[in-house]
Amino acid sequence: MPALYLHIPFCAHACPYCDFSFELLKGGQVKRYLDALDIEMAQRAKETIWGSALFTTVFIGGGTPTALSRDQLDKLFSLLHNHFRMAPAVEMTVEANPETLTRSKLTLLRSFGVNRLSLGVQAFTSVSLARLGRHHTMNQGLRAFEWARQVGFENINIDLMFGAPDQTMVDWDETLSRTIDLAPDHVSTYGLTIEPGTPFGHQAEIDALDLPDEDLHIDMYNRALDRLISAGYQHYEVSNLARPGAVCQHNLAYWNGADYLGLGPSAHSHIEGHRFANVRDLKPYLERIETRASIVDLDETLSVDERMHEFILLGLRQATGMDVQAFQHQFGYEAFQARRPSIDTLTESGFLEQNGTYLRLTRRGLAVVDSVCERLM
Repeated sequence: MPALYLHIPFCAHACPYCDFSFELLKGGQVKRYLDALDIEMAQRAKETIWGSALFTTVFIGGGTPTALSRDQLDKLFSLLHNHFRMAPAVEMTVEANPETLTRSKLTLLRSFGVNRLSLGVQAFTSVSLARLGRHHTMNQGLRAFEWARQVGFENINIDLMFGAPDQTMVDWDETLSRTIDLAPDHVSTYGLTIEPGTPFGHQAEIDALDLPDEDLHIDMYNRALDRLISAGYQHYEVSNLARPGAVCQHNLAYWNGADYLGLGPSAHSHIEGHRFANVRDLKPYLERIETRASIVDLDETLSVDERMHEFILLGLRQATGMDVQAFQHQFGYEAFQARRPSIDTLTESGFLEQNGTYLRLTRRGLAVVDSVCERLM
C-alpha cells in the first residue's frame, strides 16, 4: 500500500542553510494554496491507483506546516480526508517548529488523527541555535516536547543538526544529553550541508563561515551514534535512530522502493519505477493549477542502470544493508560481479562488510556514505 506526502511551502522565517521549496508566510497565499491543493487532490483521486488506495503513511512536511493557523489546518485535514482514504493503523506525521506550537494547536493535530510529531529542534544550546538562525529558544524546544507528551503524542521525533558554524564537541554533547534526557521515540541527526544559493552558501564562498573540519564533523556523527545507541536507540538508517517499534514507516516506504504520492510544489511521486515531480516553486505551481495546466515538471521512467544505482544507494543507507540476492535476482548475477572489484576494495579499506546475504556499511563507511555509494555506481 502506498504512502502520501503533503508539502506545506510556508515558513515564518528563512533559515540560512535551507534549500527546500518554501515561501515566507504572508497575506492570502495560504488560502490560495489550499484551494490549489484541493484541485490537485481531486485530480489525483480520480486516478485509480490513488483514488482506490488505502494510504498506510501520511507525512505533512515543508516548510513549516504548524505555521498555519488552526482554521487553515482544519481546512488542510478536511481536504485530506475528503479526497483520500487512510488505512486504520495509518502513521500520520506532521513536521513542526517549536516556536509555532501551542498546547491547543497540538491538541487540534491529535484530533485530526496525527499520531507522530517531528520537532525541528536542531540544537539544545543557545550558541548553536543562534548560529543556525533558528527562531526558537532552548526552553521553547523543551516546552514544545513536554506539551506534545501531555496532549497524547506517544511517537515524537526530534531533528538534530551537527556541524554548525562555531559548534564544538562540548556544545554537541550538551544537545545530545538534553535529547537523551527527554527520551523521544525517534531521533534524526543530520550533518549541516552548505547548499549553493543559500545565505550560508554565500558566506562559504567568501570564507566567512567557521565550520568544524571534516574530522570533527565525522567525530560528531560518531558521538551521536555512540551515545544514542547506548541510550537504547536502534540505528536503522544513516541519519535515523529509533526506540524499538518507533521506526518511521514513511521513511521506510521511500527506502524500500514503495509507491508514494507527493502533493504540492516540489513534491515527488513514484509508481513502480516511474517517477514524476511537481514544479518546484509556489508561484508557477499556483498559476498552473489555476489555469488547469500541468504542474508536473519531471516525468521519467528509470533506466536499468538508474534503478540499480537507486537500489544500491537506498539499500546501503539502511543498517541492514543491501540485499545481495535481491539485487542479483532483479538485475542479474553479472551486474553484481561487475561491481565486485570495487566491493572488495571498499571491504579491505574498512568501509563495507558482508553480513550473511547483505552488504552493509561499516561505522567508517556510514560517515562517508555518499562517497562509498558513488564507488559502486
